[in-house]
Amino acid sequence: MRLFFGKHADRKQFGPTEQKTKFYKKRWFIISVIVLFLLFGGAGGFLYKTGYILNKISESDSSIIGSLLGVLPGVGKAMKEDDGRVNVVLLGMRGQNIPGGGLLADTIMIVSFVPDENKMALISIPRDLYVKVPGTKTMSKINAVYAFGEENGKRQGLSQMKKIVGEVSGLDIHYAVALNFIGFKQLVDVVGGIEITLKAPFHETTQFVKGNECGGQFFLPKGVNNLNGEKALCYVRSRENTSDFDRAKRQQVVLQALKAKLLSIGTFADFGKVNSILSTVGNNVRTDMSASEMKKFYNEYSSIQNPQIYQRVFENSEEGLLMVPQDAPKESGYILIPREGYNSYAGMQYVCRNIFTIDPQSDIDPVKQYYKPAPKTQDNDKKSGQNSNGNEIEVRVKGELEMAEGLEYNTKLKIKKIGIEGKYKKDYYTIHLDDLDKVKKKGEIKVRVEDLDLSDDVKVLSYNKRDTVLLITVTEEETEEAEEEV
Repeated sequence: MRLFFGKHADRKQFGPTEQKTKFYKKRWFIISVIVLFLLFGGAGGFLYKTGYILNKISESDSSIIGSLLGVLPGVGKAMKEDDGRVNVVLLGMRGQNIPGGGLLADTIMIVSFVPDENKMALISIPRDLYVKVPGTKTMSKINAVYAFGEENGKRQGLSQMKKIVGEVSGLDIHYAVALNFIGFKQLVDVVGGIEITLKAPFHETTQFVKGNECGGQFFLPKGVNNLNGEKALCYVRSRENTSDFDRAKRQQVVLQALKAKLLSIGTFADFGKVNSILSTVGNNVRTDMSASEMKKFYNEYSSIQNPQIYQRVFENSEEGLLMVPQDAPKESGYILIPREGYNSYAGMQYVCRNIFTIDPQSDIDPVKQYYKPAPKTQDNDKKSGQNSNGNEIEVRVKGELEMAEGLEYNTKLKIKKIGIEGKYKKDYYTIHLDDLDKVKKKGEIKVRVEDLDLSDDVKVLSYNKRDTVLLITVTEEETEEAEEEV
């Protein structure tokens, strides 16, 4: 028996009123015997495989035996939560060693569960949110934080993303899950595909043409669509003809469809089916949950059958709480920051903490495409904004820009006409300077194509989103004394 208990395990002294507990009645002895029996008995192959799979997925468990012990009843860690609410950040990316930013987290979604109230929240954070990388002075887009954590073999991507998402949201992020493209396709395929219903056809005519992905030009018809893994991935990746924000909204639609499919095939009533799914996607998913936490999480989540779902997508609008900064560093490219300013997350934190009680987002549904967008090309990007499939409208500038004392400005239209597609009532678009923030220092302010406030059913054709429509140059105001000297 020394194999289990050590040299003096049966010699423990008790007080005068205590009786010795026989070693074979001790809980840890019983568990050890059960484990050995299961490993070497008839169920051993299945259970060892379970431990192997969970250990491969989990960055928390250090051994296969530890993972196996974690799924036994009464053993392992308790599941983390705050007042009955569990917050998980889901990360989607291409995958390690894949060209095009394999470890950039282009999907960042908080999923919050309140099992006792049968509620679930989906909160999407855009990849271009400009943040301070945890533990450094470096500013970066939030989608690069995972890559920073993984570089040089540090394997801190999940923990770093939990830190920054927690800072932005004001929530305790209890767990993180990262899934790459292959894993997502495998997950959808292993459950037999998913079903989504579209109120209008969906087109992506530009994004996949160069690499001939998704058939070049991706299309889904109006009505019920049954998507396999490949089509579902194309749908949640599409953004060029719509936007990153609409992509996030489509991702939430697909996640709900996946949940519905898992319920319909009885997955949550059988942990063996969950194990089969994990076996399929095991090489392409990572989490910081231990095996015991996965099992307890499964037990809790399986009780949520038809939850009330609350959704939010942070985006570049007043309701979306984000904006494009006028003083963005040149090296940063296109970035978003909170409307309160850099690293000021009070508004976002309020929404995340109160997602179950505040008013729902008014435009949470993905944009409807009433026309097939024309494919964008390099030549079209540099030439006229007009397109044979759309109309051309004039750009006008009105109003006065509020300036700090001692500053003056002048404006220059870089794009005088733009091509648009959709239902637009006027033959011109007006940029109102009064709507811009007060300018406090000299420099250049750019109003880009993506900043134009058009309705959801109107799309700008032919231009890159970051092309400058209006350039505002802010300089120091010349005084009368300076004019006399000249």
